[in-house]
Amino acid sequence: MHSLPGDPLLGADLALKDRLVRRERGAAEELIERHLDALYEFVHYRVGGDRHRAEDLVQDTFVAALEGIQGFDGRSSLHGWLCGIARNKLRSERRRARPKSIDEVLEAADPEIDLILAEVARTPLPEAVLERRQTKELVGATLSSLPLEYRRSLLAKYVEGSSVAEIARRTGKSEKAAESTLTRARVAFARVFELLAKQRGGVA
Repeated sequence: MHSLPGDPLLGADLALKDRLVRRERGAAEELIERHLDALYEFVHYRVGGDRHRAEDLVQDTFVAALEGIQGFDGRSSLHGWLCGIARNKLRSERRRARPKSIDEVLEAADPEIDLILAEVARTPLPEAVLERRQTKELVGATLSSLPLEYRRSLLAKYVEGSSVAEIARRTGKSEKAAESTLTRARVAFARVFELLAKQRGGVA
């Protein structure tokens, strides 16, 4: 997953990488604190909701990330890079065991999801699907595939009922920037959801 032009989080990611490379005190804890919840959710749906397997995979991913932090080059966000490590570990596991249905769907869709997220800033806004009644598992899997900033924006708007002005204050952005992020997040959600639903053979 490539970062969108002007991504304000990229500078913070690269700064954290430098601190990790220098083995600064507290840097590893900051990496984990910043990305633990999002990475766990990303992994959780890909292992069929197996909590213990998800926890083990997340732990292995952070260990691999800390050992290989020099390999982070900023072409993706740290979140995307961590998800890539987790995907590779999942692929290794799948050589030994058959994945569950949603796991199979996400594995097959991952390359297309990356393309969607890379192109989403140039895509017109389709009819939003967030407010329709959908399969909970598929909605969760879709959210787990989105960048953390998009997910937080959607949850704030559609789950917490926050206004754009409230989201802007919470994130320290202008209302215009918050609205732009929300628009891209809606586009990404709609396209990823439709992709997963199609690959799974429809929505239950």
